[in-house]
Amino acid sequence: MRQALSNFQAAMSVPNRSSCLLYYYAMLNFAKAELLTVRPADIQGRVHHGLSFSPGRHGKSVAGDSLKVCKGVFPWLYEHRTGHPLSIGTKLPIRRLFPHIPEVGTQSTDMGWGFEKPRGFQHVLAADSQSCWPIILLTESSIPTGVTGKLFSKHFERVENPPNWRDVFAVSRRLGGYSMHQSRKVIPHTKNGDADFAKAHDLTWQIKDIALPREEAFFDGILCPSFYSSKMFPMPPSMARYAVTYYASSLVRYKPSVFDFQLFPEQALLFDAIAIECALPMLKDTFSALEGKVHLFADATTLRV
Repeated sequence: MRQALSNFQAAMSVPNRSSCLLYYYAMLNFAKAELLTVRPADIQGRVHHGLSFSPGRHGKSVAGDSLKVCKGVFPWLYEHRTGHPLSIGTKLPIRRLFPHIPEVGTQSTDMGWGFEKPRGFQHVLAADSQSCWPIILLTESSIPTGVTGKLFSKHFERVENPPNWRDVFAVSRRLGGYSMHQSRKVIPHTKNGDADFAKAHDLTWQIKDIALPREEAFFDGILCPSFYSSKMFPMPPSMARYAVTYYASSLVRYKPSVFDFQLFPEQALLFDAIAIECALPMLKDTFSALEGKVHLFADATTLRV
């Protein structure tokens, strides 16, 4: 933890993409601290990164680069955070990782790598005289497709919005283009006739591979699609940030020419954004994992009530 904090504090004083090297070593040590709680025997002696990158590929664009999963911290951290093992030798194409990082969605789109994939959603628990269930509110563009859509549709179905849906979800009356999706299952009331909201909330976590805790005050959660549309491969923003920061640190060391602002301005701005925008979210990822609860850096007046 001391090494991680020292690297993080040093990185904050570096104004551009070069700080990615320090941020990565901060995240690596934070990850080791996190993994000590679940697999302490592996965090002893020499510990490998769990990712590898070969800088020998010739090319002006980083779009064709990919990372390779190796034994070490990254697959261990992935399994701890997602609940799924990650096969050694798995390839992670760089242009697929960037759209999974909300903070650089604009830059990813400008690079032609696709739109930002993680989308926020609102969530409530509803009840009638006999049972209770969860309801998710999505924009039309956030309704998942592909293998992600199959998982979502297995557990949730679209229903008609009632006239007071904005009040129910505590959102602005100016908002439009939203649809409600309720759980296909319901939880009966207890023998005493009380709504069992705890069990109803658990129904939402049937889609835990694509539904994640919120990262900002306006949303109640994040819907993050599979890394591939044809097969389920969870890729939460926290793991995409970690992988891309490792990649950026490798470029800083071995291939700094791709950052040349005059030759490749889009790439220079892209990785400046990684250094500037992802630092605090990565710190929150670690803090939330170590504490076992979500942490938000938001004023209380921004919370929906």
